[in-house]
Amino acid sequence: MFNFQELMLSGYILCYGPLALIIFGFIAFALLTDKNARSTYLRRLDPRPEAQRVDEGPLAVTQPMQVVTPSGAKVRLVPDAAPPAPAPTRTAVVEVVEAVEPDDLKLIEGIGPKISSVLADAGIVSFEQLSKTTPEALRDILTDAGMSAIHDTSTWPEQAALAAIGEWDALGLLQNELRGGRRD
Repeated sequence: MFNFQELMLSGYILCYGPLALIIFGFIAFALLTDKNARSTYLRRLDPRPEAQRVDEGPLAVTQPMQVVTPSGAKVRLVPDAAPPAPAPTRTAVVEVVEAVEPDDLKLIEGIGPKISSVLADAGIVSFEQLSKTTPEALRDILTDAGMSAIHDTSTWPEQAALAAIGEWDALGLLQNELRGGRRD
Protein backbone atom coordinates (compact mmCIF):
# COMPACT_ATOMS: atom_id res chain seq x y z
CA MET A 1 0.00 0.00 0.00
CA PHE A 2 1.21 3.49 -0.88
CA ASN A 3 1.84 5.80 2.08
CA PHE A 4 0.97 9.45 1.24
CA GLN A 5 2.44 10.68 4.53
CA GLU A 6 5.95 9.91 3.33
CA LEU A 7 5.52 12.32 0.39
CA MET A 8 6.08 16.00 1.00
CA LEU A 9 3.12 18.27 0.24
CA SER A 10 0.79 15.27 0.05
CA GLY A 11 -2.01 17.08 1.91
CA TYR A 12 -1.82 20.00 -0.47
CA ILE A 13 -1.95 17.72 -3.49
CA LEU A 14 -4.95 15.82 -2.13
CA CYS A 15 -6.77 19.02 -1.20
CA TYR A 16 -5.95 21.36 -4.06
CA GLY A 17 -5.22 18.89 -6.86
CA PRO A 18 -8.84 18.46 -8.00
CA LEU A 19 -9.37 22.23 -7.84
CA ALA A 20 -6.28 22.79 -10.01
CA LEU A 21 -7.57 20.24 -12.54
CA ILE A 22 -10.90 22.05 -12.77
CA ILE A 23 -9.24 25.44 -13.27
CA PHE A 24 -6.85 24.11 -15.90
CA GLY A 25 -9.79 22.38 -17.59
CA PHE A 26 -11.65 25.69 -17.91
CA ILE A 27 -8.56 27.38 -19.29
CA ALA A 28 -8.01 24.58 -21.84
CA PHE A 29 -11.67 24.70 -22.89
CA ALA A 30 -11.46 28.48 -23.39
CA LEU A 31 -8.31 28.14 -25.50
CA LEU A 32 -9.81 25.40 -27.66
CA THR A 33 -13.10 27.15 -28.26
CA ASP A 34 -11.50 30.57 -28.81
CA LYS A 35 -10.82 29.67 -32.45
CA ASN A 36 -14.57 29.79 -33.04
CA ALA A 37 -14.63 33.39 -31.92
CA ARG A 38 -12.28 34.23 -34.77
CA SER A 39 -14.56 32.64 -37.37
CA THR A 40 -15.94 34.77 -40.19
CA TYR A 41 -19.58 34.29 -39.21
CA LEU A 42 -19.08 36.01 -35.86
CA ARG A 43 -17.34 39.13 -37.26
CA ARG A 44 -18.71 42.02 -39.23
CA LEU A 45 -18.46 41.30 -42.92
CA ASP A 46 -17.13 44.76 -43.70
CA PRO A 47 -13.36 44.55 -43.06
CA ARG A 48 -12.83 48.32 -43.27
CA PRO A 49 -12.00 50.26 -40.09
CA GLU A 50 -14.97 51.73 -38.24
CA ALA A 51 -14.18 55.29 -39.40
CA GLN A 52 -14.37 54.26 -43.07
CA ARG A 53 -17.64 52.30 -42.80
CA VAL A 54 -20.82 53.91 -44.04
CA ASP A 55 -24.11 52.91 -42.46
CA GLU A 56 -26.55 52.78 -45.33
CA GLY A 57 -29.56 52.27 -43.08
CA PRO A 58 -32.17 49.57 -43.55
CA LEU A 59 -32.43 47.82 -46.89
CA ALA A 60 -35.64 48.53 -48.79
CA VAL A 61 -37.09 45.28 -50.07
CA THR A 62 -39.28 45.88 -53.11
CA GLN A 63 -39.80 42.28 -54.20
CA PRO A 64 -39.50 38.88 -52.50
CA MET A 65 -35.94 37.54 -52.45
CA GLN A 66 -33.98 34.73 -50.88
CA VAL A 67 -30.68 35.57 -49.17
CA VAL A 68 -28.03 33.73 -47.19
CA THR A 69 -26.99 35.01 -43.77
CA PRO A 70 -23.32 35.04 -42.70
CA SER A 71 -23.93 31.82 -40.75
CA GLY A 72 -25.20 30.08 -43.91
CA ALA A 73 -28.92 30.06 -43.14
CA LYS A 74 -31.25 30.75 -46.07
CA VAL A 75 -33.83 33.47 -45.39
CA ARG A 76 -36.70 34.71 -47.53
CA LEU A 77 -37.28 38.48 -47.43
CA VAL A 78 -40.64 39.90 -48.38
CA PRO A 79 -41.57 43.56 -48.97
CA ASP A 80 -42.99 45.54 -46.09
CA ALA A 81 -46.69 46.26 -46.02
CA ALA A 82 -47.81 49.76 -46.87
CA PRO A 83 -46.70 52.18 -44.20
CA PRO A 84 -49.44 53.01 -41.72
CA ALA A 85 -51.24 56.28 -42.19
CA PRO A 86 -50.04 58.97 -39.82
CA ALA A 87 -52.20 59.45 -36.78
CA PRO A 88 -54.32 62.57 -36.83
CA THR A 89 -52.89 65.34 -34.75
CA ARG A 90 -54.87 66.51 -31.78
CA THR A 91 -55.02 69.94 -30.34
CA ALA A 92 -54.67 70.36 -26.61
CA VAL A 93 -57.62 71.61 -24.64
CA VAL A 94 -56.58 73.76 -21.73
CA GLU A 95 -59.00 73.97 -18.87
CA VAL A 96 -58.59 76.79 -16.38
CA VAL A 97 -58.85 75.46 -12.85
CA GLU A 98 -58.91 77.62 -9.77
CA ALA A 99 -55.88 77.26 -7.57
CA VAL A 100 -56.84 75.36 -4.44
CA GLU A 101 -55.17 76.25 -1.16
CA PRO A 102 -53.71 72.99 0.16
CA ASP A 103 -54.84 71.84 3.60
CA ASP A 104 -52.98 69.64 6.06
CA LEU A 105 -54.69 66.33 5.29
CA LYS A 106 -52.69 64.68 8.09
CA LEU A 107 -55.28 66.16 10.50
CA ILE A 108 -57.66 63.45 9.28
CA GLU A 109 -57.51 60.33 11.44
CA GLY A 110 -55.87 57.55 9.40
CA ILE A 111 -53.93 59.84 7.02
CA GLY A 112 -50.21 60.17 7.56
CA PRO A 113 -47.45 61.88 5.59
CA LYS A 114 -47.17 59.13 2.96
CA ILE A 115 -50.90 58.91 2.27
CA SER A 116 -51.08 62.71 2.22
CA SER A 117 -48.44 62.82 -0.53
CA VAL A 118 -50.22 60.05 -2.48
CA LEU A 119 -53.48 62.00 -2.32
CA ALA A 120 -51.68 65.18 -3.40
CA ASP A 121 -50.25 63.31 -6.40
CA ALA A 122 -53.82 62.29 -7.25
CA GLY A 123 -54.93 65.95 -7.09
CA ILE A 124 -56.59 65.87 -3.66
CA VAL A 125 -55.01 68.62 -1.58
CA SER A 126 -57.89 70.18 0.34
CA PHE A 127 -60.47 69.06 2.87
CA GLU A 128 -63.24 70.01 0.45
CA GLN A 129 -61.81 67.82 -2.32
CA LEU A 130 -61.37 64.95 0.11
CA SER A 131 -64.93 65.31 1.39
CA LYS A 132 -66.28 65.02 -2.17
CA THR A 133 -64.31 61.84 -2.90
CA THR A 134 -65.92 58.46 -2.25
CA PRO A 135 -64.20 55.94 0.04
CA GLU A 136 -64.00 53.51 -2.89
CA ALA A 137 -62.19 56.09 -5.04
CA LEU A 138 -59.79 56.77 -2.17
CA ARG A 139 -59.09 53.04 -1.84
CA ASP A 140 -58.44 52.86 -5.59
CA ILE A 141 -55.96 55.74 -5.33
CA LEU A 142 -54.09 53.94 -2.55
CA THR A 143 -54.12 50.66 -4.47
CA ASP A 144 -52.79 52.35 -7.62
CA ALA A 145 -49.99 53.88 -5.54
CA GLY A 146 -48.96 50.39 -4.43
CA MET A 147 -49.95 50.91 -0.83
CA SER A 148 -51.57 48.06 0.99
CA ALA A 149 -55.32 48.17 1.21
CA ILE A 150 -55.37 47.87 5.03
CA HIS A 151 -56.40 51.50 5.45
CA ASP A 152 -60.07 52.16 6.17
CA THR A 153 -61.09 55.11 4.02
CA SER A 154 -64.77 55.02 4.98
CA THR A 155 -64.60 57.93 7.47
CA TRP A 156 -62.15 60.17 5.62
CA PRO A 157 -64.79 62.08 3.59
CA GLU A 158 -66.91 62.60 6.72
CA GLN A 159 -63.92 63.91 8.71
CA ALA A 160 -62.84 66.11 5.79
CA ALA A 161 -66.36 67.60 5.50
CA LEU A 162 -66.21 68.69 9.15
CA ALA A 163 -62.71 70.11 8.69
CA ALA A 164 -63.72 71.93 5.50
CA ILE A 165 -66.45 73.91 7.29
CA GLY A 166 -64.26 74.50 10.36
CA GLU A 167 -66.16 72.27 12.80
CA TRP A 168 -63.03 71.33 14.75
CA ASP A 169 -64.86 70.38 17.94
CA ALA A 170 -67.18 67.99 16.08
CA LEU A 171 -64.15 66.61 14.24
CA GLY A 172 -62.38 66.02 17.56
CA LEU A 173 -65.42 64.19 18.96
CA LEU A 174 -65.66 62.03 15.85
CA GLN A 175 -61.94 61.24 15.95
CA ASN A 176 -62.23 60.21 19.61
CA GLU A 177 -64.62 57.48 18.46
CA LEU A 178 -62.16 56.24 15.79
CA ARG A 179 -59.15 53.94 16.01
CA GLY A 180 -56.81 54.40 13.06
CA GLY A 181 -59.61 55.99 11.03
CA ARG A 182 -62.05 53.14 11.77
CA ARG A 183 -65.18 53.19 13.86
CA ASP A 184 -65.03 50.96 16.92
